[in-house]
Amino acid sequence: MKHISLLLFLVGLSVSALAQEVVIDTNYYAPPPVVRKKVLTEDPDQNPYRNRSARQRQSDHSADYQLKETQTWYVGLEGGFRTDGTVLTNTFDGLISSSSTTKATWSALVGYTYRNAWIIEAGYTYAPVHLNITIANGSKPLIYNYQNSGHGIPLRIKRRIGSASRAANGTGFWLSAGAWLVPNGSINTDNFRLIGYNYRSRTRVADTLRLDNTTTLKSISGIAELGVDYSVRLSSSLEFGTYIRKYWGLGQAVRSDITYTVNGVAQPQSTVTANGTGWGFGIALRYIYGRQQEVKKP
Repeated sequence: MKHISLLLFLVGLSVSALAQEVVIDTNYYAPPPVVRKKVLTEDPDQNPYRNRSARQRQSDHSADYQLKETQTWYVGLEGGFRTDGTVLTNTFDGLISSSSTTKATWSALVGYTYRNAWIIEAGYTYAPVHLNITIANGSKPLIYNYQNSGHGIPLRIKRRIGSASRAANGTGFWLSAGAWLVPNGSINTDNFRLIGYNYRSRTRVADTLRLDNTTTLKSISGIAELGVDYSVRLSSSLEFGTYIRKYWGLGQAVRSDITYTVNGVAQPQSTVTANGTGWGFGIALRYIYGRQQEVKKP
């Protein structure tokens, strides 16, 4: 009887345990606390630059430094006019004469600039050296024109001068000096031989006049120059300029030897020479394809 009572007590205890509410502690599974960082921002009402544009703010930043050109490389074209004259030793009492000639010229050049103070440039120039002979013939004079091949290889050095020499780019006046190598070529010179008659007013006797010309070209000659240029920078890559130059011929480029006889008697010979001495003026356009700069504080 005691064993049955004990068994019933254990069964009743287990049933009461199952009937109790199960409580789970959820504190163990709570997510970790969120840590918030403190961020301080500037009060927009107290910012004096809130209304400035991006370009203005960039200029404020760039004011802390300055870019200065140290070296540039360019290609350029020149076009203008050149006047060259001749030297005549004997006019045969006004029978022959010679005058200067003005013709268009052009050049293609490459150059190098150092600190916007020095320039060296070289290239190709087409600028013929001219020689002309005019022979009196009443109202219709005879004119003979000669010229060399027109090719030239110039080498030029420039130095910036004047108050604009402190400008940040190439704007300003430049003093230039240089020399050309001139291959004169072998153009057909078309020599002439003329016969004429001069009637004396009293005796009505005609004198027989003869003119013989031989024109030659020297294989190589040279030209020296001195000039003044003015240049202005149109943009970061384009430059416009004007120039005026004085040229001196080095050696004879074209030469004509003229013999004159009257009734078979030779007169003193005349020589006409041209070496390129004269003046030139024109304009130039240059494209800057490379540059080197340094950073400097203002």
